[in-house]
Amino acid sequence: MKNSNRKINKEKRPYFITVLLFLFSLYLFLSILSFYFFNGNIKEKNFCGVIGYYFSEFFLKIFGLLSFPIIFILFLIGFAISFRRREYRNRLIKIIIFTFIFSLIVLQYFTLTLGRIDYYLSGINWELSNILVSLFGVVGSYILILGIFLILIIMLTGEKFLSYSKFLISQFIRLIRLIFKKIKIKRVSVVKKENLKIKETEISKIKESEKVMIEETSVKKEDKILKERKREKIIIKDEFQREFLSLLASPKEEQGKNEKELKEEAEILLNKLKEFGITGNIVSYVTGPVITRFEFQPAPGIKIQKIESLADDLALSLKAERIRILAPIPGKSAVGIEIPNKKRRTVYLKEVLSSQGFQESVSALTFALGETITGEPYFADLREMPHILIAGTTGSGKSVCINCIISSIIFNSDYHDVRFLTIDPKQLELPIYDPIPHLLSPTTTDPKMALEQLDRVILIMEERYGEFARLGVRDIEGFNQKAEELSLPKKPYIVVIIDELADLMLRAPVEIEQKITRLAQMSRAVGIHLILATQRPSVDVITGLIKANFPCRIAFQVASKTDSRTILDMNGAESLLGKGDMLFLPPGKGDPIRLHGAFLSAEEAKKIVNLWTRRYLEELLSPFFDNPEEKAEEIIRKEALDILINKEKASIEEERKKLEKIVGEEVLEKLLEIPYHQPLPEEEAIEKKKEKKLAGRLRELDELFFEAAKIVFMAREASVSMLQRKLDIGWARAGRIIDQLEQAGIVGPFVGSKSRRVLVETEEELNKILNSLRNSLK
Repeated sequence: MKNSNRKINKEKRPYFITVLLFLFSLYLFLSILSFYFFNGNIKEKNFCGVIGYYFSEFFLKIFGLLSFPIIFILFLIGFAISFRRREYRNRLIKIIIFTFIFSLIVLQYFTLTLGRIDYYLSGINWELSNILVSLFGVVGSYILILGIFLILIIMLTGEKFLSYSKFLISQFIRLIRLIFKKIKIKRVSVVKKENLKIKETEISKIKESEKVMIEETSVKKEDKILKERKREKIIIKDEFQREFLSLLASPKEEQGKNEKELKEEAEILLNKLKEFGITGNIVSYVTGPVITRFEFQPAPGIKIQKIESLADDLALSLKAERIRILAPIPGKSAVGIEIPNKKRRTVYLKEVLSSQGFQESVSALTFALGETITGEPYFADLREMPHILIAGTTGSGKSVCINCIISSIIFNSDYHDVRFLTIDPKQLELPIYDPIPHLLSPTTTDPKMALEQLDRVILIMEERYGEFARLGVRDIEGFNQKAEELSLPKKPYIVVIIDELADLMLRAPVEIEQKITRLAQMSRAVGIHLILATQRPSVDVITGLIKANFPCRIAFQVASKTDSRTILDMNGAESLLGKGDMLFLPPGKGDPIRLHGAFLSAEEAKKIVNLWTRRYLEELLSPFFDNPEEKAEEIIRKEALDILINKEKASIEEERKKLEKIVGEEVLEKLLEIPYHQPLPEEEAIEKKKEKKLAGRLRELDELFFEAAKIVFMAREASVSMLQRKLDIGWARAGRIIDQLEQAGIVGPFVGSKSRRVLVETEEELNKILNSLRNSLK
């Protein structure tokens, strides 16, 4: 019994303290209030007696006006003691600390501004103000108080304060601009109001003079010339775009669902839901090319989880392929039930490219995706992504989506504005784009060479960062603006596309992950963007590190909920219908957008490639022929372009004769000297740096280097263990020789446990490298 009484007393003790603090704070409040009421002169008239008088005098002498916040804090402490849950108590402690510091800062500000108001009103604030003024001065004290106040708010609100402040500043700037615009527009009307006696003729003169002044200040002669030049370029670009669009398939006129059919479907859906014990109303519905979304508002008391679990049952009842339930629709008090249309309409790329919004887009990296569920064209800007991760099973529309992205970018941009680096281990989709001038090099199909290509992009990125730092700019847009002023060549955007990431990750997972992550983290500012695609969205392919750096995702139909969660971090992609049906997750948004991807056939892609190839060949052949258009057309028709794209094929006699018959032997030799895919200026600087480094390192060549080079060439593979056996040397020395062979360009980079690839194909090429090394050592 004694133990139980002790427990009861321990449990009741906090409540006794709470009541005592409440009473004491109330007593103190009344005593200080009456002290002010009677100006602190009459002890007997204090509401709380003589003790109350002395209490109030003591508190006011020390704290001044800060006494009232302290009374409120005592009241809150009483609440905090009574709370048993630690999280509530911690929240209240934060409020108490904030109240005290906030009150102290506010009263300190008024004390600095107004000085010592009264002996009993200033208290500790007066002493603090004297200390602050003596140490920091009046202005410095204000700055210090403001700084402490902002730090306090940031500590409590975190990133929200920064985002709200940015928003408020942007809105304030926008408001100022609008005011200035209105002032300009209403300037004449203001003149009318201020000068009512001015005649109408004089007012018209003022208007005319203002118009002349605006025109003279805003439009200079140089601007006129620039505008005329830009207009000429736009006309040429529009002609090319019209030809581009003419090669694409036009959309067929297909009738969608009418109101009667939609109402009938809504009634059927409601009846089926009632069969499963779910009642409610269809609030609205939207229909698009592939699906119809019904917005269902459930009756009170019905759980959303119950509706979500009925997706398969409803699909069976409605004889639908798959049904996706969006519970709830973001921003609405309704559940979205997406039912496939019986007649599916194909979304053509031409519809999106010819839409007004896409035509008005200024960015060089705007790309078409398809249409929304309501049938509106949808496109995005790769600069805002800044990288995209695409996943989907075979036949879901993944490769078509990549083709649409490439086609829509080359529809808008010249090869001086955008360059591509393509890697396709499947060797099916991307090699078709090899003839276009936008590529940095022909599509890499060998997974072993993919590492070299990624290293190449990393070196370009590092070189660009160095150039940007020298010019004092932060990103590619700033560099291009400054380059125009200084008459320097502009930097094109670079888009790296990997069509099947899983194949690369199987070969060298650690190296590929490291290089992709480094590019994704740093490349945006210098205008390099990545697009990764895979048909196997498993954790070993799309690792956590890769996902963290790819906020923008596109999920096509996947096999399971696990795959959907891997790519989107949520379910939903397993319920898609395939053939371009996708969930697009833009960066910074939690909910994906359902889109129906645009369709581009292989024949259309080939026509687009031929169009760009013909245009580029005309540029290459114009110095040699008066009729470059005819020659370019003949080269494309007879498929005689391979030896220009891949110079290694120039040794094949049949391929060589094809082109020689069209352009002649002399022109052919000159064309073979020109690189078909123009290298970037950065790559020339990188090569010079490499040569300098190599010259320095090759002075310390191992004595057995030349013998080792011949051994690896004959064996067609290179490894440390092989050189140990063949040359009878130690592990460290063999490793150094392998590194020197890599620096000389004889063997490829490290690829895990596998042997290194020998890059030299012929003995002549090997001898050429070795002779140049011997000459450099002399």
